[in-house]
Amino acid sequence: MAPLPHNIHPCLRLGRLLLPLLVVTAVSASARTSPESDLYSLSKLKSSLLSRSARNSPLLTDWDIETSASGGVSSRTTNYCNFSGITCDASNNRVVAINLTGVPLNGGVLPTEISLLDALTSLTVADCSLAGLIPAKLSSMPLLRHLNLSNNNLAGTLSSPPDRWHAMDDAAPEPYFPSLEVVDVYNNDLAGALPPFGRSHARLRYLHLGGNVFTSSIPEAYGDMEHGGTRVPGAQRQVVNTLSGRVPPSLLKAQETQADFGELEALVELDMSSCNLTGPVPPELGSLTQLETLYLSGNELSGGISVELGNLKNLTSLDIYSNKLTGQIPASFAGLTKLEVLILSENNLQGVIPELLGELAELEYLVIGSNNLSGKLPANLGKNSRLLHLDVRDSQLTGAIPPHLCAGRRVLAIFLMENQISGAIPEDLGNCKTLAEVGLNHNFLNGSIPAGLFGLPRINRLELSNNLLSGELPVMNPSESLNYLSVASNNLSGLVPPEIGHFKNLSWLSLSANALTGDIPRELSHCDSLTVLDLSANQFTGEIPKEMANLKILQSLNLSRNSISGDLPMEILRMPSLTMLDVSYNNLTGSVSLPQHGLLAFHSNKIDFEGNPGLCVEHVTAASCPILLQRSRRFKTRTLLWLVPTASAMVVTVCLGLRWARRAQRETANRRRPTAWKMTRFENMDLEMDDVLGCLREENAIGRGEYAYTLRVDEKTDVYSFGVVLLELVTGRRPLGDFGDEIDLVHWARGVVPRPTDTAAVLAVADPRLPPETAGLIARLFRVGISCVRESSQARPTMREVVHVLSSFAVPPVDSPS
Repeated sequence: MAPLPHNIHPCLRLGRLLLPLLVVTAVSASARTSPESDLYSLSKLKSSLLSRSARNSPLLTDWDIETSASGGVSSRTTNYCNFSGITCDASNNRVVAINLTGVPLNGGVLPTEISLLDALTSLTVADCSLAGLIPAKLSSMPLLRHLNLSNNNLAGTLSSPPDRWHAMDDAAPEPYFPSLEVVDVYNNDLAGALPPFGRSHARLRYLHLGGNVFTSSIPEAYGDMEHGGTRVPGAQRQVVNTLSGRVPPSLLKAQETQADFGELEALVELDMSSCNLTGPVPPELGSLTQLETLYLSGNELSGGISVELGNLKNLTSLDIYSNKLTGQIPASFAGLTKLEVLILSENNLQGVIPELLGELAELEYLVIGSNNLSGKLPANLGKNSRLLHLDVRDSQLTGAIPPHLCAGRRVLAIFLMENQISGAIPEDLGNCKTLAEVGLNHNFLNGSIPAGLFGLPRINRLELSNNLLSGELPVMNPSESLNYLSVASNNLSGLVPPEIGHFKNLSWLSLSANALTGDIPRELSHCDSLTVLDLSANQFTGEIPKEMANLKILQSLNLSRNSISGDLPMEILRMPSLTMLDVSYNNLTGSVSLPQHGLLAFHSNKIDFEGNPGLCVEHVTAASCPILLQRSRRFKTRTLLWLVPTASAMVVTVCLGLRWARRAQRETANRRRPTAWKMTRFENMDLEMDDVLGCLREENAIGRGEYAYTLRVDEKTDVYSFGVVLLELVTGRRPLGDFGDEIDLVHWARGVVPRPTDTAAVLAVADPRLPPETAGLIARLFRVGISCVRESSQARPTMREVVHVLSSFAVPPVDSPS
C-alpha cells in the first residue's frame, strides 16, 4: 500500500488503516455462520464440557476434532454431523440439535461459544453434573425452541442479560429467548429473580423452574403468557423455590376464548410447594377445569379453602399440607370424583369431616391430621374406595373407627392416634393382609385386640398404647415382619402367650402398665432383634429368666413394679449392649456387687434396684447399702422441688460465670484442681458459680471438641455444656465412664431416644426416682437438653432462648422433703 500524502485529513488516514481490519472482520463474521463455525463451536463445547481430569476419558471420543497450530479446526475421521448427540439439517449441514442426556460431565461448563450455533433449535444437557453459569448469550439465540438443563449443578441466574444496544442507532436490545417453547431447568442451584418471561413469549408452553433457589415474587407478567395455536395437553407452569408474596391473579385467569391472554385451559399440573406464598387460596383456581394435580404445601396460605376447588372435576391430587388454613373442609369436595390423594394436614381446619368424602370411589390417600377436626370419621370410609393410607392423627375426633376401612383389601397404613375415638378395634383389621402400619394410641378404645392383628404378613409397626383395651393378648401366629409393638397403658390381663418368642424381627416390645400375670416367658429370649423390652408395671411373678442374657443387642430392659422374686441373674449384668436396667420395686433378694469397671457397659446405681427390701447392691466405692439407700431417698424428694428452678438458675449462673471465665481463664486453668465431689449427681445443692463452672469444665463435661476439653469459650459451646448438665439431671447418669470407652452421655442419649418427641422413650431412660406426676416436665427438659447438644453449633439455641423456654415450664406440686 502506497504511503498517504501528509496533507490528507487524519480521518481519511485512519479509515485507510482500518480498512483491512474491517474486511477481515466481515470475512470472520461470514465464517461464523457456516458449518465451519459449527465445528469451531463444537470444539469449544467439548473442551469446556470435559474437565482437565477428564480430557483423556472415553467421553465424547467420537468428537474427533483436531486443532491446527494456526487455530483452525477440522474433524479427523468423520463429519461432525455424525458425532454422538448431534443432529444436523440435511440441507446445509448446520447443527440444529444437541442431546447429551446422562453423560457424566462432572464439573463441565457450558462455553460462551455455544451461542455461535445460530441454527440450533434444541439444546438438552440434562443429568450431566454440569457446573458453572448459564452463558448470558444463550438467551439471544434466535431459533432455540427447546432448552433442557435439568438435574445439574448450574448456578447464577436466568435473568435477562444486560441490554446490548447497537452502536450506531437506537435499536432495541436483543430479544430474550425469542423462539422458546420448552424450558426445563429443574433441580439446579439457580438463584435470584425468576426469568423475565411474559406476553412476548407467545410460544412458551412448558416452564419448569422447580428445585432451585429463586427468591423473587412471581411476576405478574407470567399471567400474560399465552400459548398460541394448538393447545398442548399437559402444558405446565411449575415454580418450586423459596419464592414469596401472593399468587398473581393474572396467572390463574381462564378466559372464555382461546385468543385472550392468560388462557390456561390446558393446564394439568400446578406445583407451588414451599414458595413462601401468603394470602388466601385463589378462588380462580376453580376455573382451571383440566387441572389434575395441585400442590400448594409448605406455604403461608391463610383463610378458608376455596369452595371453587370443588369444580375441578379432573383433579386427582390435592396437597395443601402445612399452611395456616382455617374453616372447614368444603362440602363441594364431594364432587371431586377422580380424587386419589387429599392432603390437608398441619393446618387449623375445624368442623366435621364431610360424610361424602367416604363415597369418593378413587380416594387412596386421605391425610388430614394435625388439625382441629371434630366429630366422627365418615361411616363408609373405605367401603366404596381404593383406600391405601389414612392419617387423621392429632385431632379431636370422636365416635368409632369405621368398620370397612379394609373393605378394598388394599390398606397399608392407618394413623388415628391422639384423638378421642372410642369403641372397639374393628375385627376386620385382623384380616387385612396388606396392613403394614397401625397407630391407634392415645384414644379411648375398648374391647379386645382382634385375633389376627399380631400375625398379619406385612405388619411392621403396631402402636395401641394408652387406650382402655382389655382381655388377654391374642394367641399369636406371629408375623415375621413386625418390628415395633406397644400395647402399654391398657387393661390387658392374663398370661403372655409363649408364641411371643417367634417375633424374630421385633426390636421394640412394650407391654407395660397392664395387669399381665404369670412368669416372664423364657421364650422372649428367642426374640434376637430386641433392643427395648418393657414389661414394667404389671403383675408378673417368678424369677427373671437367665436366658434373657441371650438377647445380644438388648439396650433397655425395664422389669420394674412387678412381683418378681429370686436372685438377679449375673448373666444379665454382663450383657455387653445393655445401657438401661430397671428392676426396682419387686421382691428380688440376695446381694449384687457392682465393680465400677469390668462388668457393666451401662451406668447402674441404686436407682435401678430400689424398692427390693431383700436386695443389697454394693458399689466398690460405697461404704454400705444403708448409706446409699438414705442418699437415694433424700435425692428423690428433693429433686422435685428444685428441678426447673435450679436449671434456670444454672443457666443464669453459667452465663455470668463465663464472663468471669473469659477474663481469668489462664489463672483459673493454672490453679484449678479436680474436686472430690463434683456435681454429677447434684448432691451438693449450694450452686456456687465456681462449682458450676468446675462441673462443666472438668471430668464431668463431655463432647469432644467442646470447651469442656479445650477451654474454647463461645456462646454455642456454653449451651452445649449446659445441655450435658440437663441430660445428666434427667437421666441420673454421669457424662463419662458409664457407657464404655467410646460412648458418652450425649451419644448414648441420641441412640436410645432417636426421636426426642417420643415421650415414652424419654421416660424409659429417665431417672426412676422421679415420680410419675413429673413425666411431662421430664420429657420437656430432655428435649431442651438434646437441643442444646446438637451436632452443629449453629443449630443450638442461645442461653437467652434456653432461659425463656425453662421459665415457661410449670413445676408440678410435690410434697416437701422430710
